[in-house]
Amino acid sequence: MGAYLLICKEKTAEEAWSFFEKVEPPFRPFRDAICGECTYQCTILDCLRGLEYGMKLGWYNSKTFNVKEYEEYERVDNGDMNWIIPGKFIAFSSPSAKPYDADGVIFNKKFYKN
Repeated sequence: MGAYLLICKEKTAEEAWSFFEKVEPPFRPFRDAICGECTYQCTILDCLRGLEYGMKLGWYNSKTFNVKEYEEYERVDNGDMNWIIPGKFIAFSSPSAKPYDADGVIFNKKFYKN
């Protein structure tokens, strides 16, 4: 809903967050699904500020965003990848020494090297 307020209603990150900041119980920071201790706190407001800044830099534009490409590459078997800085920096799921995950899902062979 916060992203919708930024993208479609042209609210600032702080304005969008203001609708949710008093929710009880409060939203907890993001917790990555990796094993081990989480060493950072990433809040919804942090994400909204990141989206706002990315839009300001032209990294995200709702009119040119390629949903089909996004859905293809966000699948685990296709690398589970997302551009952080378009054409320069990409994030993907944790690397693995095996060609499949703990649930037996086979990773895309074009991204896996023996």
